Amino acid sequence: MKTQRPDPRLTMAVVSVLLEHRGIERRIRRDSLREELGWRYRLRVSDREMRAAIEAARATPKGALVCSTTTGGGGYYMARSTAELDEYLRQDESRCREMWQRCRKQRAAAGIALDAEPTHQMEML
Repeated sequence: MKTQRPDPRLTMAVVSVLLEHRGIERRIRRDSLREELGWRYRLRVSDREMRAAIEAARATPKGALVCSTTTGGGGYYMARSTAELDEYLRQDESRCREMWQRCRKQRAAAGIALDAEPTHQMEML
């Protein structure tokens, strides 16, 4: 199922709020981010719409520093530096590799063949 692209105004509003939350210690919880979008920008969005806007923001130059964490109650924040962003991305890449390995093992145990192209791409990581 293809995900609909979020409204660019919502994406930019998310970036604007997160620019005030630089560094992991200033992270903002997802529910608080939704509330702030509501009162500051008069945007009523579902959790799903907001997460889609966050993902869309990450693919833009202004939102490329958007990070998230599950520690300390979780939340979103803007990396203060490329080093902080790199650390976040390394953790995400590690989780991807772990999930890919789990999927490979589960497919093998179930007797389901792997597609050649995705296997090749993931093993390059």
